[in-house]
Amino acid sequence: MTCKVLLTNAAERDMQLICDYFSANQQENRIERFLTQMEKVFQRIAQTPETGSWPFELLELGISEYREVFSHPYRVIYYLENNTAYVVLIADARRDLDVLLQMRLFM
Repeated sequence: MTCKVLLTNAAERDMQLICDYFSANQQENRIERFLTQMEKVFQRIAQTPETGSWPFELLELGISEYREVFSHPYRVIYYLENNTAYVVLIADARRDLDVLLQMRLFM
């Protein structure tokens, strides 16, 4: 099953903040690599959306409608609805995601 991939406003902000971080730290060369990396992740989600794993932080709360794909060092979290994958979060996997996920998904 293939699907369309859409980014929520929050996920677009995540991408912009990551690019801003690279720019502010004089790492402009990493911006293009990051964007290419994310494009590959979105293509992988579009081609095989149901193969993403379930974020364990959400499974612990009994929530299983979200999936994630890892692309070092990032986690891309999304949900499927009507043949569309909605990306809700793009974050560095080294961050403590419990609070971040709760803020993003429950507020």
